[in-house]
Amino acid sequence: MTTFAELPSFDHLLHYVPDVPEAVADYRAAGLPAHTNDAVSGFQNGGWRLDTRYVEILTVTDPQEVRSSLFARGVELLRPAIEALPGPAGALTFAVHVADARATAGRLRAAGHQVEEIEIRMAEHGVSFVEVFVRGGPSWHPFFITYDPPREELLAGVDPDAYERGPHDLSGLVVTAPDPQAAAHGLGELVGIDAVGACVPLPGATVLFEKGDEERLVAVTVTGDGPAPALKLPGLEVRFGH
Repeated sequence: MTTFAELPSFDHLLHYVPDVPEAVADYRAAGLPAHTNDAVSGFQNGGWRLDTRYVEILTVTDPQEVRSSLFARGVELLRPAIEALPGPAGALTFAVHVADARATAGRLRAAGHQVEEIEIRMAEHGVSFVEVFVRGGPSWHPFFITYDPPREELLAGVDPDAYERGPHDLSGLVVTAPDPQAAAHGLGELVGIDAVGACVPLPGATVLFEKGDEERLVAVTVTGDGPAPALKLPGLEVRFGH
């Protein structure tokens, strides 16, 4: 479906919460060993790191301060997804890693999409990344990301003891939609992977579609047994054994 080797794969899920340390405690109680980072520039996050993939747990701690930060435009572009949440917490969207986000942006523009590119440079960490947001679609639709240096190189430089993966792996995302097959087809066209029925086999996390009143990212599936077949984190269901 693509004219060059975009190599799309799951990168990370964005889980918005009112309080990151409290949400991280909920993750850990569920057997998903997340961690908390310090608040910086009006923004705080934490995460459950798997490998190059991760779940980002995030919040805005100071709206005024974040407006003048590196993250200002990204948070602004996520605002529709935050406002679409049915409560104070929930999954906003997810990132799809591609070989060249700017080339992906070109493909999407040629297909008639309104696209915005953001480049963030974090000199203190020796890393930069380009994010590509597609405007005008469902708020849960993914954005695209490419890192410099490449994400595999970044992970190779991290001490394996620096993060705790735990016994589980993220296997999929669950999206509700009035017409699951149509929603799957729309996502497939966006990321460049053919839908199979009501499923998009995105490497790193298959995206599954279920019947629902509205299009919304509602759950993650993980491998292995948990404290229950399914449990609720803040605004997000976790389904074990998949």
